[in-house]
Amino acid sequence: MAFSPITTGRLTLRAMGPDDAADLADRRSDPATARYQAWVVPYSLANAEALIDGMTARGDVAPGEWFLLAVERTKDGRVVGDVGIRLSEDSHTAEVGYTLHPWARGHYFSTEATGAVCDYVVDVLGVHRIEATTDPHNVPSVRVLGRLGFVHEGTRRESYWVGDRIADDAMYGLLAREWKLRQSAS
Repeated sequence: MAFSPITTGRLTLRAMGPDDAADLADRRSDPATARYQAWVVPYSLANAEALIDGMTARGDVAPGEWFLLAVERTKDGRVVGDVGIRLSEDSHTAEVGYTLHPWARGHYFSTEATGAVCDYVVDVLGVHRIEATTDPHNVPSVRVLGRLGFVHEGTRRESYWVGDRIADDAMYGLLAREWKLRQSAS
């Protein structure tokens, strides 16, 4: 089965394909973007191609694997970033993550795209819980999670390694019933 695109007021979220590899490598090679992520720079085109090939082979969100969605501006089709989804092995929990190009930040694209993914994982996949983690110093990411209603559930100290660098990992959670309540209130 293939992932069906999700649309919002300004964005289209679609499965990444081979044509997205150069853009993904470019975005992940930005030092400011990679600062709070699980990869080191430069992020090679070969790594991006391999990641996308694995997702293309699966075709859709699958338990235990990350599935990245390209986030396009609807008005011009330009990719502004990506949102990732990883289902737990029992499919009761979904983890989400997001990355934008530096030029696309400050326009609430992460909030809009991640909110659409929350709708998808709750309403379509039927998860009970959504999780996200971030470096506690990544203030813009913390703000996105707050706008979406995620609750800070704790911080694992010095638990997240990127190459030879160690960082804290702030954990956030959102229950499906909390998300549905937010949906009905808006």
